[in-house]
Amino acid sequence: MAETPMTVHENPVLPSDRFPPLSETDYTRVAPAYVTQLRLSLLPMLLFSVPLWWILFQGPWSLTLPLLTLLALVPPMLLVVLLALIWAPRRYRLTGYCLRQHDLHLRTGALWQSTTSVTFSRIQHLEVTQGPLERLLGLARLLVYTAGGSGQDLAIPGLQRAHADQLRLYVLEHLNQTRTMSRVDEDSP
Repeated sequence: MAETPMTVHENPVLPSDRFPPLSETDYTRVAPAYVTQLRLSLLPMLLFSVPLWWILFQGPWSLTLPLLTLLALVPPMLLVVLLALIWAPRRYRLTGYCLRQHDLHLRTGALWQSTTSVTFSRIQHLEVTQGPLERLLGLARLLVYTAGGSGQDLAIPGLQRAHADQLRLYVLEHLNQTRTMSRVDEDSP
């Protein structure tokens, strides 16, 4: 039996100065209506927390100290107001995506910041989704599913619906071109 030669693949270490940088200017911001969506998403927290605080501070002292009962409502309301005024605009400013030739990046987070990157070669399919609040505001999310993932691996929130559809079509066309070119290369002698 003849032995077939093994192909040896090299995997050299790259110096860090050769990494393609992602700068602030590379990221595209999401739609401004995303701030409104974030603020409105805080309302359920307020609606559920106020009664809990009210029940917590109801007791024998509430009849003698009505001011204490009133103060029981202040913390949840203050928390929601602070989140609406500080967290929501900061989250909007820091949420963006970057579409490059071979990959897609998403940056999110107001307190805990993260950057998620997906190469086009790993993308299996894309979805554009809208919840009721997003539909009301004309927003959508682009969900990116990759090979080996059990759910979406990247979700770009706060996109205008038309822009989310355009982005989805662009990535699909890019994937089709890349896969067609790789098939042609495989068929070439």
